Amino acid sequence: MRNASNSTSLNLLFFVMLVLQGIFLFEMFSDVEFGSIFQNHRGGWLLAQAIGCVVLFVDMVIRFDHLAERRRPWHLTGVALCSISWCCQFFIHYLDSALLS
Repeated sequence: MRNASNSTSLNLLFFVMLVLQGIFLFEMFSDVEFGSIFQNHRGGWLLAQAIGCVVLFVDMVIRFDHLAERRRPWHLTGVALCSISWCCQFFIHYLDSALLS
């Protein structure tokens, strides 16, 4: 009853979310700037990350029992870190936009 294409697309979403979180955290804590595509459209990126976090959380809740035993803690940790990182980024973006306007 497991659909391989859904599993593949969710794994791809999970990977993309982790890469985006890594890019934003690297940019935040280093002197490197990746250009205007991340800076000028931060609100859109945050919205896309929020949707991704919600999809991953709902997927985790629905099919948690179907995940392999050895993968459950890593999946839970990854979704939790993506959600926490998104909340921190949103808060920083809110403070930045509120204080600069």
